[in-house]
Amino acid sequence: MNASQIERLLASIPEKIEPRHRKRVMGYAATARRIDARISALRVSLERALRAVDDDVARGLGDKSADRALQLAQELESLERVQPRVDSWLRVAVGAVADDPGLEPFGEGPV
Repeated sequence: MNASQIERLLASIPEKIEPRHRKRVMGYAATARRIDARISALRVSLERALRAVDDDVARGLGDKSADRALQLAQELESLERVQPRVDSWLRVAVGAVADDPGLEPFGEGPV
């Protein structure tokens, strides 16, 4: 989920929710934002690392730079696999407070 999607989701939260619920939603939102930012940064770093491998191979230093590129690729892969789970946590948390009717009467019938 990117930053604008996160903001749209957060905009759907009612103003009056319990502080503990707001705290949880905001925690998940911060985690979702962070994973998106890290994935974006890693993609740029990986592209640079792959270009460095191209240059280093000609100088006989390809193994070291290739290892760095592989390390970045593994981290990127890991974050991309986790991102849907983090996004799901945020969607569920927002859905729980957005669908919560709050303190409404219940019991024998309509009031």
